[in-house]
Amino acid sequence: MVYFIAVLVGLVLAEVATLITTIYLHRVLSHKSIRLHPAVTMFMRLGTWMLTSISPREWVAVHRKHHNFSDVDGDPHSPHIEGYWQIMIGNVYYYRREANNDNTLEKYAADLPFDRLDRIFLRRGTLGFSLTGVILVLLMGIGPGLTALATLAVVYLLLNAAINGAGHTFGYKSFENDATNLKLLALITFGEGLHNNHHARPASAKLSAFRGEFDPAWPVIRLLEKLRLAEVLSKVDEGWDDHRRRIPKTTVSPLGATTVKN
Repeated sequence: MVYFIAVLVGLVLAEVATLITTIYLHRVLSHKSIRLHPAVTMFMRLGTWMLTSISPREWVAVHRKHHNFSDVDGDPHSPHIEGYWQIMIGNVYYYRREANNDNTLEKYAADLPFDRLDRIFLRRGTLGFSLTGVILVLLMGIGPGLTALATLAVVYLLLNAAINGAGHTFGYKSFENDATNLKLLALITFGEGLHNNHHARPASAKLSAFRGEFDPAWPVIRLLEKLRLAEVLSKVDEGWDDHRRRIPKTTVSPLGATTVKN
């Protein structure tokens, strides 16, 4: 029973890490579609440090380069170039390979210089993740604590790999780009599975575009707005239907004629 609880704890922490990733690393830092209150920003920074071991500056640089070279030569983690299973299994390798490239950091994250807190603590992601492990062991015991930590790491890495791998391979498309939408993946990645929508409008703070799509991070963002802890800086609902790269819907009438609907 105690190990079952440990796995549940790890799953919850992985979801918290994924929520922080999509709101803070993705929508706030990478695309600047949201501005957070300083207190929330600090919470997100500490959460990133303790739950993901990611350097925000590195993550932003890799992600921005991905958008610049999506599924063509230069993309840091394209399943169309590297192979689907290579990304699903080795996504962290491709991420680290690009994150260690100083030229990538200078070109794509020049607006995010390290501050004093980064230099002292937060750029040392392994230290933060280790601290989380120590806390879990102290609270749950060595075996359950390490089980929870391992579950957090494995699930978080798998979800990120699925976004980069499956999110460019399977699913449906509403817009003309190489990414895809997977509604089930979106539910467990706080909207990131609506990847085709995101590539169509990277600056949108809301990733769901049409009826039947759900971005679980959006209610969280709206709550932060109502609490005056966040401000959405981009339009979220206007522009989806008449987007210049929207794929027209085609229907076949009983007489066999094809009708195109925008």
